[in-house]
Amino acid sequence: MAWDRLNLPEIDAALAELAAAPRAVLDVAGSDEPMTTDGLRRLGEGYRYVDALLAERNETFRYGASAAILEVNHRVLCGVTPERRREFADHIAETERWFYDRPGAGIAALFAWLQRHRTRPPLALAAGVFVQTVSRPQLFIEGNGRSACLLASYVLARAGLPPLVVTAEHYPAYRVLAERCSVLDHTSLTSAFALSGAVSRVSGFLAQCSDPRFLCTSKAAQIR
Repeated sequence: MAWDRLNLPEIDAALAELAAAPRAVLDVAGSDEPMTTDGLRRLGEGYRYVDALLAERNETFRYGASAAILEVNHRVLCGVTPERRREFADHIAETERWFYDRPGAGIAALFAWLQRHRTRPPLALAAGVFVQTVSRPQLFIEGNGRSACLLASYVLARAGLPPLVVTAEHYPAYRVLAERCSVLDHTSLTSAFALSGAVSRVSGFLAQCSDPRFLCTSKAAQIR
């Protein structure tokens, strides 16, 4: 297992470039998760958290480690400062209930999917985690798109593949793809074919925007 690290300076540069993109690029019609400067800054904090998980070789997708998955969402929505955590305490508590307490949904549904598909190749596994996060019922109350990018990045980098970093070039296609996934219901048997197609499309997108500059190899990471 590679457990490669993220190239955070390159990721920061890509997020800064995305933040500077014309509003016509970022304001995709129908988007329920607009990309703002603050949102991109907190997304950068999320990549730092994913990098820390990789550095610790944290088995994030095993039973008993789900708090790390929840923390990914807290970071992209609430940041890391104690002041913001106090300000959004009610939202954080409600997100935890949403994450843990819904029968057949939330983290229980994600772990059940992972158990069924654990032998998939890394690219397909990352795509499946993305689809499971953003499709209905969504894994979190808000911020599912950004959280899905981070969770997919963890899966990819752990396997030695570049993380999912959506650049200005790929952002319009990413938003269309995320919106198409968000209307699917991963609890419905009648959606199985559509979900399979969504995973294939996300896999293709991951391959298309894969960029080795966003990854540090295991040897390079050892000296960080």
